[in-house]
Amino acid sequence: MWVLKEKPTLSSRRVAMYLKTMYKWAAQEDINYISKNPLASFKMPKAPQKDEEIVVIPRNEVDIVINALAQKRTYRSVDWAAYTEFMLQTAMRTGEVRALEWKDIKENKILVHQNYTLTHGLKDSTKTNKKRWVPLNSKCREILNRCANDERFIFPWDRVAFQSYFRKKLQPLHQKKLISHLYRPYDCRHTAISYWIESGIPVPQVATWAENTSEIIFKHYCNTTKEYEMPEL
Repeated sequence: MWVLKEKPTLSSRRVAMYLKTMYKWAAQEDINYISKNPLASFKMPKAPQKDEEIVVIPRNEVDIVINALAQKRTYRSVDWAAYTEFMLQTAMRTGEVRALEWKDIKENKILVHQNYTLTHGLKDSTKTNKKRWVPLNSKCREILNRCANDERFIFPWDRVAFQSYFRKKLQPLHQKKLISHLYRPYDCRHTAISYWIESGIPVPQVATWAENTSEIIFKHYCNTTKEYEMPEL
């Protein structure tokens, strides 16, 4: 597909995924805008691999971020502060939080087994196709108690709106130098993983909770926490 040759690569891949989804929708029997999907056999090539930038929100800036997101309730009382804080407590990916159902909660743990993608909606698998249980601390339980439980999903809100709102609220803070980075929602996951390590949680356990390998945790996160003094032996 010609669009995949365009730059920047990330944007061209996103456009390609949207095009594929659009053609698939238009060719559906109940839609029938086109008689045949020209991209039915097209498979998205694997994304080029590169080291991911790990940005950790400093502890003194976490409350600034949460308070900014909580200042104004939007359409239908959507609570983006709760969404963000849940990511900070669990290190879950944005789409995994969106896909959580009330039935996934069992004995102070939550089963992560689905992912709500921007291009394909709800998928019955995670990014790595592995299920995992994540423990719920007291902060998580407090957040869940604030959420209405009259729907299937715990956070039944638009992911695109979340990303837009997140940036809109944090941009003025960054311009005024109240926060050191213009953070992205995904940085909440980086922050949680890094603080787990800093708190002394063994790397294999961190890897299990975050659905990653110990190798990845060591490579990307173990050097992002606070500095320590060399002990005298």
